[in-house]
Amino acid sequence: MLSILLAFFAYSLLNISQATQKLALKIAKGKKLIGLCLWIFATLCSSVSIFIVLYAVSIGNASLVGAMAGSGLASLAVFSHFVMKEKIGKKEILGIFIIISASAIIGALSPESKPATIFIEMLFTILGIITVLYVLAWIIFIKRVKIIGIIIGGFAGALGGFIPLFQKVSTSDIGKASSFFSENTSPNEGGLLGLLRIFANPYALIWIVLSIVSIVVLQFSYKRDKAIRIIPSFSTNCLLVPVIGGVLCFQEQLHFGQWIGVGLILVGLFLLTIKINLVLVANKI
Repeated sequence: MLSILLAFFAYSLLNISQATQKLALKIAKGKKLIGLCLWIFATLCSSVSIFIVLYAVSIGNASLVGAMAGSGLASLAVFSHFVMKEKIGKKEILGIFIIISASAIIGALSPESKPATIFIEMLFTILGIITVLYVLAWIIFIKRVKIIGIIIGGFAGALGGFIPLFQKVSTSDIGKASSFFSENTSPNEGGLLGLLRIFANPYALIWIVLSIVSIVVLQFSYKRDKAIRIIPSFSTNCLLVPVIGGVLCFQEQLHFGQWIGVGLILVGLFLLTIKINLVLVANKI
């Protein structure tokens, strides 16, 4: 349950930071210094959220922690209402209620975390396939202004979704055993050495690089579309990738009720998003 609560807080911090980044870019057009400082602060908060997720996956299942990715949008809606003075309609209130309720369901049904059976080759294969597909979509739809922002935002979210998966590997015995330090010591050794073994191994470097690339890719999407369309695309991908990856690559099992919770979070994400733009269908985009 603790891992779920930590994940809820981490992804809330992440989504609010993303909205703040978008606001900072707008402010920077008129007040460069203030906009830059605000952007840096928001980026630092985004980085902090990643380390909170790291601890969450170390004590819980990556799939369940990843499922909380959509919960941050509910916090973003509340933040936007009270801080940015944006109105919240009945649809948004219902979406917030559904997401929070679904998060509670997932947390209540969370089993004790068990040692993961890790299939490294499959994890890298899935990462490669998703990356290639999104890059191709980026190239193909680069001139479609009504959809390219959503694609780029989704790509950033997918890359972000792999972060808890590689964090799980880096905190596992496999990751610690691959550490660049003290190869002759037990992978379960604690203290400073144990911390070094979590951060100084190839899998830790991968999730750190993924977090940086995800942030950079997200900045490209901000220049192509509105945050209210980009962030849901980001969050949906950030949710589905670790859920599916946790099941396929770590053999994690979700209770039937938890699958319902994941589905409800996706419903809540939909309700918090602007209505589907039928023009996209009419234009076959």
